[in-house]
Amino acid sequence: MPVPFEGLLPYAIMTAFFGVAGHGVGFIRYWDNGWKKDRFDLDSWDERMMNRDFLLTGVKRGQSHEPVAPESFKTADVKLQKYYSAYNDQYFSFRERLYRGYVTGNWDFS
Repeated sequence: MPVPFEGLLPYAIMTAFFGVAGHGVGFIRYWDNGWKKDRFDLDSWDERMMNRDFLLTGVKRGQSHEPVAPESFKTADVKLQKYYSAYNDQYFSFRERLYRGYVTGNWDFS
């Protein structure tokens, strides 16, 4: 005896919503990152270069075609929003921690 389709509707709806949510989050992250894929496991050099790009263009992942930096670049400094963590008295970038957990599965906030 076949299973009536009404019994499978909740599972189809849940599957559809999980798919929409997953692709929606991916699209929002892609859009928020300047239409580029996210980067993970950045070292200090990558972070310095991204800070430099932010100072030059105003966008964290932006790039400039100008060969000479503007005069304001000499005295500019990047101040990122930081959140206090009770874990080991460290400060961290909240978005970077969440991203590291989602992408690499490394949820260790120590």
